[in-house]
Amino acid sequence: MPSKKVQKIDENLLIERLAAFKPEPLVKVERPLKTQSQIEISSVIEDDNTIDLAKSNFLNILNNKDIQKTCESTIRKYGVGTCGPRAFYGTTDVHLELEEHIAKFLGMQESIVYSYGFVAISSSIAAYCKRSDVVFTDTNCNIAIQQGLQMAKCTIVYFDHQQPETFAAAVRQINEKEKDRKKRARKFLVVEGVSWKTGKILPLPQFLKIAEDNKIRVFLEESYSIGVLGEKGKGLMEHFNIEPWRLDMIIATLEAAIGSIGGFCAGSHMTIEHQRLSGSGYIFSASLPTFLVQACIESINLLEAKPHHKLRKLSQNFQDILLDIGYEVQSDPLCPFKVFNIKESGSDERKAKEIKIYDYCKQKGLYLILKEYGLLINLNVNLYDDKKKFEKIEQILRNVHEKVKLEN
Repeated sequence: MPSKKVQKIDENLLIERLAAFKPEPLVKVERPLKTQSQIEISSVIEDDNTIDLAKSNFLNILNNKDIQKTCESTIRKYGVGTCGPRAFYGTTDVHLELEEHIAKFLGMQESIVYSYGFVAISSSIAAYCKRSDVVFTDTNCNIAIQQGLQMAKCTIVYFDHQQPETFAAAVRQINEKEKDRKKRARKFLVVEGVSWKTGKILPLPQFLKIAEDNKIRVFLEESYSIGVLGEKGKGLMEHFNIEPWRLDMIIATLEAAIGSIGGFCAGSHMTIEHQRLSGSGYIFSASLPTFLVQACIESINLLEAKPHHKLRKLSQNFQDILLDIGYEVQSDPLCPFKVFNIKESGSDERKAKEIKIYDYCKQKGLYLILKEYGLLINLNVNLYDDKKKFEKIEQILRNVHEKVKLEN
């Protein structure tokens, strides 16, 4: 056994070598200069003078003290994380409880929970769609869907999110190409319930009718409709009174209204079981930390109190105010995030003015998001009862609109 003196020398030598260790980067990254249109990433601490409408916290679950205490108790019992994939040693009884909870909530046979919302969407698509398949999707589909389709290497056919007739035309075109083939390609419709880019709600019944008439499997991505739409917050399916069996799979993150981390897929037993063997994001990723799983369970239970009813009223009221001020609003009145623009004929002038609006709001303590396609605000249900804060937001947006308008 080495002496204490030798151990101390070895430790000092290790510290010196670690301090001197400056490895060359594996990849040289040339970072572009920051432009004015890029969003500054910073931590915003809300107080009496600061309002953060950049983060997604629709039902105010991130500030729920009861859920925070439950998560603390779960950490004391299970630790922070399992550090292992679900199929190895990453599954606890809480994971199984959440999967059963989600399936029951949505009226599906089974569900599967992923540790990250992005891979829940991308790897579940790649688990089913193959090179020989045809997938119909929205021109402006989110990046996770794009990634899943890229991994699948399938034939992609685009349509307009709000126009079922463009989907029908695309289906007819593919059918015409295949009319002389003995074996036709499998076909999938992969589409968002609420578009991440515009906040518009998909006219689901019309799309379902076309898909069913042409034997097309339907994967509905509901990240921004779960916990928001429907009498019980079940999403677009409940909003349009669609029977669960008509959808092959519902995919969503748990990072929007549910206020946690991760994602899930829900469908038939066969559909979900296939992912336990073929979903790369499920097989190769460490499982979702147990305390975040418990947070999801508690968040879904909170929907019974119907906070989303207040959120929908808030969304409609806020949309009316934006229109009254003079902004153009892309989002649906029921959507809890608002994508809006300044009325301007030239795109360059519009963008310049939206940068000024973003900067002015920030100076006044109102944080929102500046995108290439417009300004974005994420509403919080607490604004429904906090009239003082709601009026302050309205006044800032009115003042900046008038200020930009006078600069013409």
